[in-house]
Amino acid sequence: MIAGFGAAPLAVADTVPTGDRVRAMVLDELGAYLSTDSGALSALHSHALRPAGKLLRPLLVVQSALAVGGSAHPVLPAALGLELLHVGSLVHDDIIDGDTERRGRPAVHQRFGTDRAIVGADALFVQPFALLAACRQRGVPDERIVAATQLLAEAGRQLCQGAMLELDQAGTFPTTPDEYFRMAGLKTSPLLSGACRIGATLAGASPASTAALGRFGHALGLAFQARDDLLPYDTPHEAAGKPADSDLANQRPTLPVLLAHRLADARDRRLLERLLAEGARGSDTRARTDAVLRRTGAFDAAHALIEEQVHECGRALSELAPGPAVTALATLAEGLRDRPVPPTTAPLR
Repeated sequence: MIAGFGAAPLAVADTVPTGDRVRAMVLDELGAYLSTDSGALSALHSHALRPAGKLLRPLLVVQSALAVGGSAHPVLPAALGLELLHVGSLVHDDIIDGDTERRGRPAVHQRFGTDRAIVGADALFVQPFALLAACRQRGVPDERIVAATQLLAEAGRQLCQGAMLELDQAGTFPTTPDEYFRMAGLKTSPLLSGACRIGATLAGASPASTAALGRFGHALGLAFQARDDLLPYDTPHEAAGKPADSDLANQRPTLPVLLAHRLADARDRRLLERLLAEGARGSDTRARTDAVLRRTGAFDAAHALIEEQVHECGRALSELAPGPAVTALATLAEGLRDRPVPPTTAPLR
């Protein structure tokens, strides 16, 4: 049962909640949802959804609604729906990639078996549409829900296109970063851009404001994917969310590896091509790749591309009226500028 669960409406004095309060509201919504989940899927969904990750997509739904003058409570079911869809895609990703860990715990298919993991993820894919419909019981007009449903379906379609393109690129080096960003623009950006558009649409935003938030989400998605590609090199294993050598093992050149390949001399280029072709796992593979990335300045180049997308985020937000929610969205983008990897030269070959 979906109707009636979730956080209570905000008091008048708290109609524009802080970022921490928005996250707490999303967590309350998630907890209430899981308490209504029963039967064979409940344990699997609880394992997949807890502990909660960054909750970026639901936060974007709520903050986008607030940014155009809406309220948080009416859009919280839709916000949760975006998280379910995202987590369902992660379950399938782990199966495709053969990864055995997610967020420091056994991946869902390791814990429950591949067959059940596929079925459980399928349930996470369809539930967001019911959650969108639940917004009607919180006062959202039907026509807004219909429009948001179309946005959700389109975001899901593009996500699948991006995943297919990523599989097609496996084992090869795309010619340019533009080809990489075309894949990322389909694989990662649609759910972020869609989350922003859905939140704005449910709140009754103007077409111009909705489009601006959509552009913000698209640029944020590109920056987020690029930053995510750097995690294996600057984040402790347990905090990275998945095995650090997963992408190389699955013959997928991430952005820093792609940039290193373009910047490298012939010897390092051959080394990267061999490591990618072998699809090897292990600390030696990571160390050799890391050394090439540092020698070629690939980290600096990747951060420069992140900087470009963060700038695009700011340009999109400048079209909205200033306010706490717009500031919160800007802060999300600014956080991707962090540079924990120092530019150094490593000799290992």
